[in-house]
Amino acid sequence: MRSVVGREALTGAIGAFLLLSADAARAQEPPPVAAVAAAETAAAAAAPLPRQPFRRSIEDAANLAGGLAVRLGRATYREGEPVTLSIDVPRAGHLNLVSVGPDDVATLIFPNRQQTDNRVAAGTFRIPGEPPQSPELLAKPAGVTLLAAFLSQEPLDLQPSGSGPDGASAADDAFARLLPAARTQIEKLAARSFTGLPRTAPLQGGVSYLLVCAPAGTCDVASLAPATGSPPPAERLTPGLLLEGEIDLALPKGAWLRRIPEKGQRLTRLSEGFVPRLYTNADNHCSIGYGHVVRQEACSGAEPAALRRGISEAQAEAMLAENLRRAQRAVMSLVKTQLSDGQYAALCDFTYNVGATKLQNSTLLKLINAGEHDRVPAELRRWTLVMGKEHRGLKLRRERQIGLYFEGQPVPRTPPGDGPATAIDIRVGG
Repeated sequence: MRSVVGREALTGAIGAFLLLSADAARAQEPPPVAAVAAAETAAAAAAPLPRQPFRRSIEDAANLAGGLAVRLGRATYREGEPVTLSIDVPRAGHLNLVSVGPDDVATLIFPNRQQTDNRVAAGTFRIPGEPPQSPELLAKPAGVTLLAAFLSQEPLDLQPSGSGPDGASAADDAFARLLPAARTQIEKLAARSFTGLPRTAPLQGGVSYLLVCAPAGTCDVASLAPATGSPPPAERLTPGLLLEGEIDLALPKGAWLRRIPEKGQRLTRLSEGFVPRLYTNADNHCSIGYGHVVRQEACSGAEPAALRRGISEAQAEAMLAENLRRAQRAVMSLVKTQLSDGQYAALCDFTYNVGATKLQNSTLLKLINAGEHDRVPAELRRWTLVMGKEHRGLKLRRERQIGLYFEGQPVPRTPPGDGPATAIDIRVGG
């Protein structure tokens, strides 16, 4: 992809989620970044593990960091058309714009070889700017391209000094490939930003999805091939809340439905993953968007035409907001103690994942209502089984919920005397 970047200067920072091992997650406080990096290097040397695709890493990082709005000029583009977009920059800093194509190739769009200074002031950053400058951002290749923006207070070292496969793009030497070391830097900053307080976050991020159609023919989401690096349908689970019927839970007298803080909404979007087209998930349910269930059976082609054409991010977010209302009501009705914004947001995501009935009958709820918050991490970590098998995605989701529950504070160690906890199946409860 080619990019026209405006004359406005930008401050960018990139962050992404640092994968925590089960052992590290049990520590009272997150270790210093240097210690984490050293531990990861040693672990990689001892037993290398496959990394996530660039797409998932960058998407996770931008969603975890949060705070930036990335807006495209149109919902869809034809291959070769110039792309227009804007980024709302809430504060001065250093701006980085990364694209990850449908082939999972990650490219640093801004800064670039012609515009090396990425310091920006608060305001709106636009592509193209006024007057337009080269290189131009063109919509290609056909498929779904992830656009992720990162804003940091300190400059990030994301630009490689070499050229070739790991340096300049073969298609356009104006842009550079994003290297694994740059991705790691982003992941660590994003992890710190998500678990810390917003005012001290070292990174802000935002994403948008560029839908590029072939030069001729049908142009809708359904006509686009799935992007490499997106979780396959077999990995996606139906939210537990959408498997159960409506439960009659009344709000406290005189209470209004409490809004889920933006960070909690990001956690649910990140955990479910955005899919703009219909798909049959691991539970054989026809779904779309952020886990929204269209029908509790496989997609057949008989779904509404509007859904068969695919949906936008805005439509998916509206569906999710409506579904989450049931989680909000359940948490407000069942929890009898005062919750911070982070605690409330984490419990809403947990309830969306496992269901209101599971929350209602859980030991977790009893501990929270008893004010035993130091036991919450160990209890959340029990909910990691699906149909009797451990699910890696659930383990990661629980760690993120714990980080949000204790936002800006050390995560308590397991209290003395607590024995090994039995894992819980999210489809069964316990």
